Amino acid sequence: MKNYITVDRIEKELDFVNLAITTTDIDAKNEDDLFKSFTQDEFKLINLTRNSQIHSSIVNKIDENNIGQRLEGDALITNVPKVPLLILTADCVPVVIVDPVNKAIGLAHAGWRGTYDNISEKTIKEMSKNYNSNPEDLICVIGPSIGPCCYEVSKDLIEKFNTNLANYAGKFDIIKDNKYYLDLWKINELMLKDCKVKEENIINLQICTNCNYDKFYSYRKHNKTSKRIGTMIQIR
Repeated sequence: MKNYITVDRIEKELDFVNLAITTTDIDAKNEDDLFKSFTQDEFKLINLTRNSQIHSSIVNKIDENNIGQRLEGDALITNVPKVPLLILTADCVPVVIVDPVNKAIGLAHAGWRGTYDNISEKTIKEMSKNYNSNPEDLICVIGPSIGPCCYEVSKDLIEKFNTNLANYAGKFDIIKDNKYYLDLWKINELMLKDCKVKEENIINLQICTNCNYDKFYSYRKHNKTSKRIGTMIQIR
């Protein structure tokens, strides 16, 4: 049994990238786990590059000069082959961005702070600036993360998002039993659409980490675990 999942459309349509999302059989925070789980043909892990994640909206461009460096930030972009990009999550939303025309990739770590600061849009803008990416060509994946079924938050945070999203049509919160739940999936989808990503090119896996805690790490369900899901992508 595989200790990671793939995305069918990415595998079938985009033969220039490898994408893997790890399960609880791997702690992606532990690079030894990654080296034991993937061959160098799948991911050239000696070039593995990830951020020191700080719940920001900072996007780091990776080129030949900074492969393997760990910079502060929460998104990564590159067009360099054989450089695996990695983000770590355990309830936060991983957003994968692939430009099949210009052969470029991006990853964003969108917790509520990153989502609030529209980290996906900033990542797309950096890809457009550096690689001439057209948002209408992009294919985006919203990976395993806490869903609106389970993401209970404060009323203050709901109001903060409602103010920030006043120009968007729709409702982003659910109230049940006098508790408030935020829909980060829907918010990220709408922000991607607002960037001109086509609706049919947004793949929301709709896998809630809290519900599927047997397969994916959940910070809430696993008692503030330090272990992490890895979303890793590489240009072949």
